[in-house]
Amino acid sequence: MCARCCGTHLPSLHNLQMFLLPPTDVSARSASAPTRLYFVTGPRLINHLSSSHGLLTETSAVMSCSTTVVPERVTQVVAERKRSEKRVEDLELQLAQFVAKDLRAEIVSSSSGTFVKHIHRADDTLGFLNSVSSALAEVTTPHVIVLSSSPTAQNATSTTILLVFGNDSGKVREVGSALKNKLNAKGGGQGKWSGKFKGVWLDHREGIAVDEVLSSV
Repeated sequence: MCARCCGTHLPSLHNLQMFLLPPTDVSARSASAPTRLYFVTGPRLINHLSSSHGLLTETSAVMSCSTTVVPERVTQVVAERKRSEKRVEDLELQLAQFVAKDLRAEIVSSSSGTFVKHIHRADDTLGFLNSVSSALAEVTTPHVIVLSSSPTAQNATSTTILLVFGNDSGKVREVGSALKNKLNAKGGGQGKWSGKFKGVWLDHREGIAVDEVLSSV
């Protein structure tokens, strides 16, 4: 069934000379729902084709290929990117296990009441930091660890991620709350505390602040 749009109509499609139907837009999930059909013609069609051709030409130049094989090359690039991302994830997991192994050795050999430590790294994700904490989940020696990571290049809007974990949830919450107040950071969580610090992170300023918080545990 076709409903009239009550817009401007022409007596025949011949008057359009040339027109293009872009992909349809299904307005609802139901198979019986109406589907909106759009078309462009006249100057708008010329502008559309000109813009599309320009984008295709630019893409072929970036891909160093002819315009006819752009779809194939784009598919290859997407597939390669997915493989690279998976490879990076695997390497990050291995690195997290190495970091956790060194931490575990320090925690177990510690003679203090509660082992505390702050480790700051560059360009890590929260997923990486969580992998480190998960690898230490079975350690029974009392410990509270703060992991932080900032971008290599920082500015006033940069975000440093923070993760506090340990085997004493009360002390984890205590350290997290202290970091919120001392660093003006935002965060929270149960069992683990994760947060964000906005701005430029400096070891001799924010790093010392974290050490001061841990010293009171």
